[in-house]
Amino acid sequence: MINKALFKQSCKANWVKWLTVTVATCTMLAIVIIVLGNLAINDIRDSLKEVFAQADQEATLKEDVIDSYDLYLSAVDGTHQIVVGVDAMFASYDQAKEAIGSSASDEQLSAIKNQVAAGAIQQFGDLLTSSGMTQEELQASIITLLGIYDFSPDMARNSAISTITAMLPTQIEQLAQQQKLDEGATQEEAELAGQQAKGLAEKAVADYLDKSSADDFVYSQNLFTASATTEVNEMMYDQVYEMQIAQGVDAEEAEINAVAVKVISNTAISTYQIWQQTYSEDGVLTDEEKTLAKTEATKSISDQIPDKVSEALEELGNMDVYGLIIGSIFYRIAGLLLPMVFVIMTANGLLAGQVDSGSMAYVLSTPTKRRTVSVTQMTYLLFSLFAMFALLTAVSVISVWIVGGNNFAINFSEILLFNLGAFLTMFAIAGFCFMCSAIFNRAKYSLSIGGGLTIFSLVCTILGLFGSSVVPSAMRITQMNFFNYLSIITFFDTTDILSGSLAWLWKFGILLVIGIVTIIIGIFRFDKKDLPL
Repeated sequence: MINKALFKQSCKANWVKWLTVTVATCTMLAIVIIVLGNLAINDIRDSLKEVFAQADQEATLKEDVIDSYDLYLSAVDGTHQIVVGVDAMFASYDQAKEAIGSSASDEQLSAIKNQVAAGAIQQFGDLLTSSGMTQEELQASIITLLGIYDFSPDMARNSAISTITAMLPTQIEQLAQQQKLDEGATQEEAELAGQQAKGLAEKAVADYLDKSSADDFVYSQNLFTASATTEVNEMMYDQVYEMQIAQGVDAEEAEINAVAVKVISNTAISTYQIWQQTYSEDGVLTDEEKTLAKTEATKSISDQIPDKVSEALEELGNMDVYGLIIGSIFYRIAGLLLPMVFVIMTANGLLAGQVDSGSMAYVLSTPTKRRTVSVTQMTYLLFSLFAMFALLTAVSVISVWIVGGNNFAINFSEILLFNLGAFLTMFAIAGFCFMCSAIFNRAKYSLSIGGGLTIFSLVCTILGLFGSSVVPSAMRITQMNFFNYLSIITFFDTTDILSGSLAWLWKFGILLVIGIVTIIIGIFRFDKKDLPL
């Protein structure tokens, strides 16, 4: 079925074209892989991605800082309410005794104490009941306290304040734990958050009681903002330092990281205070205004830029640059251009060119059948393509090995599949060009149809690239994706290979079928058509 002399003649007639195209394509591929490997483009991309990740982490850190800052001040405010409540309790007791007068009987005083105790239990409700004492035990304790008040008001007042405020941090700890659990945190994380909240609350209570001992003390939450800032900053510093040491980080480096977090903490609180002043017109912040101030103070980079820009940058950070350049640009476009030129020129000259020039008459004047001629010429075309892509595969594998092997962004298995896909694409194109060469007797018609549609397919692939998902959305023109449906190269989808999908199997199968069917049609058509010999 194969004529050796004709095969050798085809090799001799086309070896210069084959060698030129092969060397040029292999050289381009080697340069692309080696240059990209040394540039480490994905490292730059990963750096950009890390910047946004760090910005988001910093925003989360700022949220924790501001929550801790608010917690400290709320504990201060809670302590103030306790002190006010204790003073109100004793004031109520004094008023009740004064209303009765100095002649009050023991029964009347007992009734007053019971009434005041019941009111106190109701007023301090959650705080007192969280102590674990029963209603009767709480009432008895307050009655005892009122008895002490009759002999020593200061002692009773200090005892009541210290007893009730001691319960406040525990209540805040429980609330912080429950909040973390509601947010989906683990039990261990919730307990840690509760311990931190309790520690801050204890410091806030002590801070309030220390300042309130001054004779000229007038309650204002602003008096405690500096203390709140200091305590939260120190807590963040200690937390990061201890965590870094536990992770085995050098003490000096751990201190540097802890100081950096402390600076972020201080900045977050300062920014939060500024936004509070911005949103509060009357000096009193509502819950909604606090939320707005917190949102502004904790914005990350991605929150401060327009959504479309943020999405584009995020997509750019996730983009596989190597896959785009090597897979989509080289293997599907630049790497196919020269082999296409070779196939178009060679396929046209194997049959239609010889018929047009009249040299086919000399070939068929010998005892050589048409079937033998067409099969031999097709065999040469496929053999030359196979040899070309075998060398291309070898060069690509060696180049990947030079820049790091499987540690390179594109591993050996992916580069082998790229070469297989490129070969099957050219196999289908070679079959189509061979079919045109077999159908037409004029080289100009064969070249126009076979070569024209092949180049049209490549141009559509170039245009379709700008509408495909491999191009970042900031540069993507979605409507251009229409051109991908007009190109046979669409079945060579490198994104399927890089994503780990097996969709490339059926697409490669379609390319193989197209090549086989067009070859068969070309062979049978050459056998049956009339030749102008």
